[in-house]
Amino acid sequence: MASKQHAHLLSLIKTMIPPLSGKLHKGQAGRIGVLGGSGDYSGAPYFSAMGAMRFGADLAHVICEPAAGAVIKTYSPDLIVHGVLDESRSIDDIKTDLKSILARLHVLIIGPGLGRSEHMQKCAKVAFELAKDIEQLGVVVDADGLWLVQNEPQVVMDWPGVPRVILTPNVMEFKRLCETMKIDPKADPETLCPKLAVALGNATIVQKGESDIISNGLEIPPALLAGGQAAAGKGKDILEGEVEGGLKRVGGQGDILSGSTGVLMAWGSEWVRGSYAHVGHPPPTDKAIAENIPLLAAYGASTFNRTASKRGFEKKGRSMVTGDLVDMVGDVYTEVFGKPDIK
Repeated sequence: MASKQHAHLLSLIKTMIPPLSGKLHKGQAGRIGVLGGSGDYSGAPYFSAMGAMRFGADLAHVICEPAAGAVIKTYSPDLIVHGVLDESRSIDDIKTDLKSILARLHVLIIGPGLGRSEHMQKCAKVAFELAKDIEQLGVVVDADGLWLVQNEPQVVMDWPGVPRVILTPNVMEFKRLCETMKIDPKADPETLCPKLAVALGNATIVQKGESDIISNGLEIPPALLAGGQAAAGKGKDILEGEVEGGLKRVGGQGDILSGSTGVLMAWGSEWVRGSYAHVGHPPPTDKAIAENIPLLAAYGASTFNRTASKRGFEKKGRSMVTGDLVDMVGDVYTEVFGKPDIK
């Protein structure tokens, strides 16, 4: 049975979700970009972008190498594909294109299928630099985007105002990030995530594992805690997931996590800005909630993704692949967050 703390967090996350309304125009319920898709990896950006679309985003852009773009376009006509990361072009020309695309987005996901070539890593670095200068643009970092953070941690640091960055490392990626930041990865797991978050400028981190641990390195404000108090025995600077995942770990599950994380951060950020007030969904009055949208988005996406993994495994067992999970996104969304509010 879910704890009061879990129920409280889900109730807060549900308040971030915009209603379905004829008064909202296309794009207001989430414009998500995925920067990745190298010549070798076309599946990951597709799963991230399509996962975001199935979750409820209005528009999803994939920014990739031309060869990957040609393949991704055959997967689905629902995605807007920009094959602008051409190695034969100058980085200045690519930067101009990226600046134009990023200006249209609520959230940019950096990493799915990015690869580790010097060219693609340089493109990702430029995207980080541009994102810092675009007010309200959120960033989710996964896969080889985390490789860049490992080698150049400054890309996620010194964010203007409240950091709008969420990192979603797996066990090995988390370990390498700790080693880069001179944090002993063998220390108490409940202390590692907040320590790493502090070292990376209070970015929000989803430490994926047997249970997900989420932290931005700061003490969790009372507004995010059931009864205003931390759960007994838990650190005051972490949220720990309570949902079981499936027993098969298949490549691509993390891409669906990045997509759903991006959508929840987009919805939460637009809610805080008052973008849904005209449809009877006013922004939060509690400053602590408004300043912790990345933390809530990360917890909500973790809960959703682990539920999707569990339901997929129950249905498919060892034969489960990520495509099965994409098809289940709608049903799992309803299970976790309920039916949409219609106004």
